[in-house]
Amino acid sequence: MNTDQSLAVMKALADRSRLAIVNSLLNRSQYVEEIAQRHELAPSTVSFHLRKLEKAGLVSSHKEQYYVVFKANDEIFDTTLREIVSAHPLAQDIQVGRMEGYRRKVLESFFRHGRLEKLPAQHKKRLIVLEQFARRFEPGRRYDEGEVTELIAPFHDDYCTIRRLLVDEGMIRREGSSYWREGPFEDAAVMVPLPTREPAKTKQTGKSTDRSEIKRLYKQNRPDAGIYQIRNLANGRFYVGSTPNLEGTRNSRMFQLRMGKVVFSRELQEDLDQFGSGNFEFSILDVLEKTERHGSSERALEELHLRWLEKLQPFGDRGYNSIKAYQRDRDRMQSRNG
Repeated sequence: MNTDQSLAVMKALADRSRLAIVNSLLNRSQYVEEIAQRHELAPSTVSFHLRKLEKAGLVSSHKEQYYVVFKANDEIFDTTLREIVSAHPLAQDIQVGRMEGYRRKVLESFFRHGRLEKLPAQHKKRLIVLEQFARRFEPGRRYDEGEVTELIAPFHDDYCTIRRLLVDEGMIRREGSSYWREGPFEDAAVMVPLPTREPAKTKQTGKSTDRSEIKRLYKQNRPDAGIYQIRNLANGRFYVGSTPNLEGTRNSRMFQLRMGKVVFSRELQEDLDQFGSGNFEFSILDVLEKTERHGSSERALEELHLRWLEKLQPFGDRGYNSIKAYQRDRDRMQSRNG
């Protein structure tokens, strides 16, 4: 079904009389005079509506002796509403071009001379800004906190907040004092220019107090951590992930799906290209208890993630997770626990 046909279907059904006629034809085939009598309509009116429905492909007709008999086209009525509204979306190159233009506009608004002046309040703009910091990380390389600070500080003074948000949004991963980005960005998104001057030294006056307050507020209002899944409704495959911020990750993952770009699974990206974002849903599988102490929550979250991976087995034809990564994390966990 193409875009013109999906529009014709929606327009044809946007009429009370035509809906009633279609409902009758779904039960059995009928001729014009019979439909007119059933619905107390003039035969000419019924003919007018049938022409609209036939043009949209909802009904078809054939001649039986002296009568023209109409019937509902079962094939199109077996089409889901999701398939109708997803028919032939805007060309990918046009979408990418528009997104790049939007990104550039956002970056020009919040970066000056290669430095971030302030974080956007709007979540989708904040993701675009944070992506600029995530791209500074080499895929697969492990960074300690000092190295992360060196990556962020030249572009924004409050490196602690940027570092936390990158982890919360799932753009980088953290284990203890080690940080890394799992995979490369597949698109050539807009990058802001690097500063030409030496990285500015973080001012001590008032900054440490500000950062302490930020940390205190974050701990006080710590978001829910847990396990989530992204399911492909078209073929049943799914991805199981863990996050210290379920709400933030939900917003981030759904934004990536709507934009047609995911960076955490090559196979999911392939299915996203094939089926479209409308065929994917995000759901929460489990929430980590907030009563756990901060020092042990990361390990508890990792253990919970491994249990769900073992239970659901989202590997191969069933899902988008890497069985090698699962086995590696499981072995590391077993070795650590003795």
